Amino acid sequence: MGAVAEPAAGRGGHGAGRHRGRFASLTTEGDAAAAAPPGGTTSPVAAAMRRLLALGGVEAKSRFAYVAGARLHYLEAGAGEPLVLLQGASGGAANWYRVLGPLAAHFRVLALDLPGFGLSDPLNVEAPLGAGGAEVVSAWLGAAAIERCALVGTSLGGLLALRLAQREPGRVRRLVLLDAVGLGRELPLLVRCAGLPGLGRLLLRPTRSGTAWLFRRLLTSDRSRLDAAHQAALIDYLWSSARAGDARGMARAVRRFADPGGQREVLTDAELEALRVPVLVVWGERDRFVPLAHALRAAARIPGAELRILAGVGHSPNWEAPEAFLAAALAFTRS
Repeated sequence: MGAVAEPAAGRGGHGAGRHRGRFASLTTEGDAAAAAPPGGTTSPVAAAMRRLLALGGVEAKSRFAYVAGARLHYLEAGAGEPLVLLQGASGGAANWYRVLGPLAAHFRVLALDLPGFGLSDPLNVEAPLGAGGAEVVSAWLGAAAIERCALVGTSLGGLLALRLAQREPGRVRRLVLLDAVGLGRELPLLVRCAGLPGLGRLLLRPTRSGTAWLFRRLLTSDRSRLDAAHQAALIDYLWSSARAGDARGMARAVRRFADPGGQREVLTDAELEALRVPVLVVWGERDRFVPLAHALRAAARIPGAELRILAGVGHSPNWEAPEAFLAAALAFTRS
């Protein structure tokens, strides 16, 4: 691991700075409830993150590491064997606020803000998106000195987790796929249109009303267990993270992820059949973003895979049905 230089001003006050070598270890830490960028000014993203963590009763440390010149943020809580959480393509590590605390009662939990989300700097990840993202995650794990872990990935994070398990099966002790992408071409029309040049930039422009629509129409289905305070805090966090992000970089990433026909990067039957990592597939029955058929395909093709379908739940079981997700994930990851 390389030496660390002082951070320079960057995205939302979280500069990448300079470094020697590809990786660096922890550079900043503190109570996530007081997380702020260098210089002491609390960003809107940090404030929104604190609000979510408070709602979830989460006590976590806010940590930073350098990867390929970018300063990446992650939350850490608990002790013991490591369990890594990878978010989808919105928000950040605090997306796990309803399950992070209970998981930390059994594991050392590390939840990454993917590059360009939350408090992490952006990185230009080349196509294919999943393979490039997995390389970044692998580098971050090296920076955090995590040699082997249980891995949970949701949505885009599920694709990155799959690619990491392909790339480094010895590093992944157990893999949980939560409504993951990369298992079939089908996507909502809006997402397919967002992959078009020009139109994508317009559709991806963050607004609070647009974020609320996305949250209610695609990211969730059953919000009966999310009261008004939780919904408002989630929408504010998703919106704040999107506003702080690199709009052009996001448009490039979406074009690499989707085209008018759907997802560009889908694991083949042969790739799924070649996986040699224990896998649990957890899926919301009413997922409007990626259909249940993708889960059925994965469970049928991955050797020994287990499948848990959550009745009435949409794309985000970690928000909509945290108890059901925890029951399935803990029974699998603790075995």
